[in-house]
Amino acid sequence: MGAWKTVLRIWTTASVVCGSAFSKAFVASVSRTIILDEAPYYLPAEPVLVLPGLVSFDTGILPFTVLPSLGGGKSIQALSDDWTAIDDVFSNGFMQAVMFQQPFSTLSQSMIGFLRDQAVTVLTNNASSSFSIPTLHLPGIDSLAPGPYVLAPDQTGKSAVYTPLRLHFDPSQSFYKSTTRKSDGSFDVVSASLDTDSSPYIGVPSRIYDLDAKEKPLAGLRVSVKDIYFLKGIAASAGNRAFYTTYGVRNVTGPAVSRLLDLGAHVVGTTKTVQFANGDRATGDWVDYHASFCPRADGNREPSGSSTGAGTSISTLDWLDISIGTDTGGSIRGPASANGVYGIRPSVGAISLDDVLPLSPVMDTGGYMSRSPKLFSKFGKEWYAETFQSYPSFPKTLLMSTDFDFVSGPAIDVYNDFVNKLQEFLGGNSSGVNVTREFSISALWNQTSGVGMPVQSFANATYPTLIAFYQWNNVGVPLFKDYAALNGGRNPHINPQVRFRWEFGESQGIEDYNRELERRETYENWTMSNFLLPDAESCSESIYMYPYNAGTYSSREDYTSGNPAIPFGFSSSRASNLGRLPEVVIPIGQIPFNSTISGIEEQLPVSISLVASRNCDFMLLDLVDKLADERIVREVKTGRTAF
Repeated sequence: MGAWKTVLRIWTTASVVCGSAFSKAFVASVSRTIILDEAPYYLPAEPVLVLPGLVSFDTGILPFTVLPSLGGGKSIQALSDDWTAIDDVFSNGFMQAVMFQQPFSTLSQSMIGFLRDQAVTVLTNNASSSFSIPTLHLPGIDSLAPGPYVLAPDQTGKSAVYTPLRLHFDPSQSFYKSTTRKSDGSFDVVSASLDTDSSPYIGVPSRIYDLDAKEKPLAGLRVSVKDIYFLKGIAASAGNRAFYTTYGVRNVTGPAVSRLLDLGAHVVGTTKTVQFANGDRATGDWVDYHASFCPRADGNREPSGSSTGAGTSISTLDWLDISIGTDTGGSIRGPASANGVYGIRPSVGAISLDDVLPLSPVMDTGGYMSRSPKLFSKFGKEWYAETFQSYPSFPKTLLMSTDFDFVSGPAIDVYNDFVNKLQEFLGGNSSGVNVTREFSISALWNQTSGVGMPVQSFANATYPTLIAFYQWNNVGVPLFKDYAALNGGRNPHINPQVRFRWEFGESQGIEDYNRELERRETYENWTMSNFLLPDAESCSESIYMYPYNAGTYSSREDYTSGNPAIPFGFSSSRASNLGRLPEVVIPIGQIPFNSTISGIEEQLPVSISLVASRNCDFMLLDLVDKLADERIVREVKTGRTAF
């Protein structure tokens, strides 16, 4: 057996700080991009360990691996194969040198022979260690967890140990930037130097480091965050260039992201958002930045928003586990359905949104998307663990919206198949599940609200007034003032749709805003007493279902017709907005369509929305989990097709 051969190439980026005109510049930090066996890696500026004294080795940079204790006769090769199967960071290139967590005296002769045959250098913490193969003394190295590392000089020339980040290209253009966390809790930008179009390379940490982190339930998960969640050390754009240059680097990470970090997740980057999490279409409205690309079908479907990059990243990149967004009027649900992934708009208050740019605090809520139904359930039950609880049973009443009447034939077959399986699952061997077809929120409102006005009229201006008035006065007004102060009295550029909505908000008075606040509260109270009633056993007496995306296609090539519009009206998607209810989007199938772009028959995802009573989030997550166990719902793929 020949030795593992490794090719290593290096690029270095230095951050130089100068004092006065007569003082010498000094290097504050050094980050490096390396190519190891044709795979790109990034070495962050901050090492995990600085070694006392200078270590001499031939290449200047040495990839190595810390190996755990190998019991039960397991070989080094078998462990390497296992790690390669679960981790995209580790490779044989990191086996140039190894450090064992077990005493040398416990190594078998076959292990020693393997190391000798592969020309592997053994790293030791003890200078007096006697070994029959080449060794290198690295004091303090025994504190490292198992996994891949790189030994390299730091900015002062001292030998240091770094955790390499595997660099991945993002063909969907979903990210603004890649991030890595520092020891003080702040974040750094991953400034990798590689050939790209307009997408940054995204650096991800090895999953091996977290294999034994049993006390952290989300350990090792790679998470992207929408660029309205503020991260300490990182400047947020909120989808607007003027906002980015005006406010600069943030000095705090908000509690929603901090909780994820405490649970063991890794934030790998910030994703593109519709400007200020408001309302934009890809072609007509994304002026400051370019909208990301939905990979499904011909790759040119309108990606939806406002958590646009969150949806396109999770449907494109198999090395990403969860994408975090927000939902006020459909900003999680729209991208989840367009991209054929799982998404949740949780009950308002599920997680703190302090240090998150607001649209309407009374309706804003922090949600996420995932490809896996099992991970979808687990993640939410950890992130929202301090807010909700599970219940012993599931609802026995399903309310099917009249919206299904307007669905195409191929899509309705997908919906009927899912509803039949859901009904059978909920009912078991009994016939105790009631499915109400042709259910109309409007009709129930007319019968029970006592308002004397159709809900379409009563709530017509509620959503647009609440978002436009609040965000104009709390985001727009300060931005215009602060930008003008820095730019000679000039106004900032605002995308057309957002500007139109802000102008509407500016035209509304406080009495208009208060009126719509009262109407929203009236609707929520009606929902809890007449529509989706609480239940002691199942949390929600019923589940409301409607087709969020029935396999329809809207091309990003299509220019928006006419002028920007104010989102007046009431529909099924407004039910959870105004009622502040939990809603999950579930991908349940796909249907064909002929693309004029690709010239072939493609497949479009079909998704269904399930809405429950307020604070019944865990019931919905538990339901998705159990449906996955029964294979009624499945994990979706990245790329052209979800299934």
